[in-house]
Amino acid sequence: MIIAVQGTKSFSDYETFMRAMGVALSQPNNEDIVEVWSAGPYKINSFTAAFCNSAENYLKQKGFKVVFRKVPENYIVENLDYVSYFAFFSKKNEKQSKLVSAAELADVETGIYRF
Repeated sequence: MIIAVQGTKSFSDYETFMRAMGVALSQPNNEDIVEVWSAGPYKINSFTAAFCNSAENYLKQKGFKVVFRKVPENYIVENLDYVSYFAFFSKKNEKQSKLVSAAELADVETGIYRF
């Protein structure tokens, strides 16, 4: 299972981020590896790393290995066929990235989270 994450520079609500990761993990999964790709910016990368570190022990008990990777946006676009869930984070009234449109066109389950 691959979860891709991206957000805006102004997004700072860790609670909303964690709720989104719960939704992402509730997606059907037949694999024993959960990869989380983060396309930034810095705060989103930090949230993602913290999530992976805190969830690692719990997911290990369930038989999953957790892998965290910081990747550029174009890497996600090129590999959308492998992505199970895409989460985008922003404040209200901010524009979505091009990656949101690309994920929706590729029929990837997409969650847009705003606070």
